[in-house]
Amino acid sequence: MVLPNDLLEASVNMNVSLLLKDGRIISGKLSGFDQYMNLVIEEASEEKEDGEQRRLGKVVVRGSNIVSISML
Repeated sequence: MVLPNDLLEASVNMNVSLLLKDGRIISGKLSGFDQYMNLVIEEASEEKEDGEQRRLGKVVVRGSNIVSISML
């Protein structure tokens, strides 16, 4: 069984996609995380429900707002 923190550790510097509680999707390179699953995403972009995309740069996403994490 793979623990979530072990999977995140192996995924640092890889591209990830995050589904947030409000329906937004944030994609970018995972550069760090903490024990609460707060994630630091570099080169982030937001994909809205209408298909529009917006570049965000470096963002910190609070772990409690994340519904799912996909490795790209």
